Amino acid sequence: MFWFDSGAMPFAQYHYPFENKEWFEKHAFPADYICEGIDQTRGWFYTLHAIATMLFDSVAYKNVIVNELILDKQGLKNVEDKREYG
Repeated sequence: MFWFDSGAMPFAQYHYPFENKEWFEKHAFPADYICEGIDQTRGWFYTLHAIATMLFDSVAYKNVIVNELILDKQGLKNVEDKREYG
């Protein structure tokens, strides 16, 4: 359910479709760009498009800016749950 919640973020932040419907459809959708780590392409990026396709038969965003991951000394992804912050 986590990815659905994240994918619904662009709609939920404007309380769409319960409020701000006309403004959202004219000014906020699709987004000009999204920016996130490369590891989000399979989850969040996909879910944004899946929800947008179901609701609007459209893409959710026009452009993507992707940043790389920080790797630890062993070449593994540096993640918060390992408590390795720098």
